[in-house]
Amino acid sequence: MIAFLKLIRIQNLLIIAFTQYVVRWCIVYPIIQLNSKYYTLQLSELNFFLLVLSTVMIAASGYIINDYFDVRIDKVNKPERLVIDKGVKRRVEMGAHSVINVLAIILALYVSYSIGSWRLTLVHFICAGGLWFYSTTFKRQFLIGNIVIAAFTALVPLIAVIYDMIPIYRTYLPIEETLSFMAVWEYTVAFSFFAFITTLLREIIKDMEDVDGDEEYGCKTMPIVLGIEMTKKIVMAIAFITMICLAMIQKDFLKIDDKISFIYFTIALQLPLAFLIYKIKTAQEKTQLRFAGNLAKFIMLLGIIYLLVFAYPILHNTLHAI
Repeated sequence: MIAFLKLIRIQNLLIIAFTQYVVRWCIVYPIIQLNSKYYTLQLSELNFFLLVLSTVMIAASGYIINDYFDVRIDKVNKPERLVIDKGVKRRVEMGAHSVINVLAIILALYVSYSIGSWRLTLVHFICAGGLWFYSTTFKRQFLIGNIVIAAFTALVPLIAVIYDMIPIYRTYLPIEETLSFMAVWEYTVAFSFFAFITTLLREIIKDMEDVDGDEEYGCKTMPIVLGIEMTKKIVMAIAFITMICLAMIQKDFLKIDDKISFIYFTIALQLPLAFLIYKIKTAQEKTQLRFAGNLAKFIMLLGIIYLLVFAYPILHNTLHAI
């Protein structure tokens, strides 16, 4: 059981579930409450749980199939962390991948049908198929694999909002035609972009860490094509651009006198990003690159936690207004 939990990256799956729940209760719910204290979420708790479960299961099957096709490369890059053929047999792994994917699609179909938009299941099909092709082809190509994983990560919060907002529009727009929930989409897109960038950073850093095994088996990742030093410069540039984007948001925080958000961005996001740039610049060994990759993941987690900071004053004021 422990080996299987390692195989499906249980810690990452918990972060995915946490992200979707935080987006629901810290973006969607507070903002619709700002429109009216009588408005509430329309997707049932059970259906939202099934949606989250479907998302988590597709991610789990993606981790499984990725390890299946990467077993030879992983024997070079990280033999101490290898699970296949040690804790989980290959035929069990393929069977688990198929069963989990099918169940995930069935759950997505049920939830999408319950809100009258069964075509949304296509998103889950695309993600499941995309993760398969990522494992077999994309991850071995220049930059494409990095972008695919970053895009799927950005979809995690967007999927939660789409499924929540469709029944909300159908319930309240016939009552109030001028109703607007644009703020929900603006905050979600901004958060999804942050998830995209931090994931892209982490994936490129991981490619630098895994360069030995990737090169041995014919991969064409960025560090192999451009070299480690050039890849470092690209990662540092992306991180610096991210800091500039965050600074522009912080400028808006000052305009509305939101000092808490300004301080949070400075301490929890800007300083770690600056530290990430330093660690990438000075990294010479795999362990240092692994630390940098984990730091990028931690920064994304801090970005998720900010949504709690964002939602608190809205919910606090709403409750006091009742």
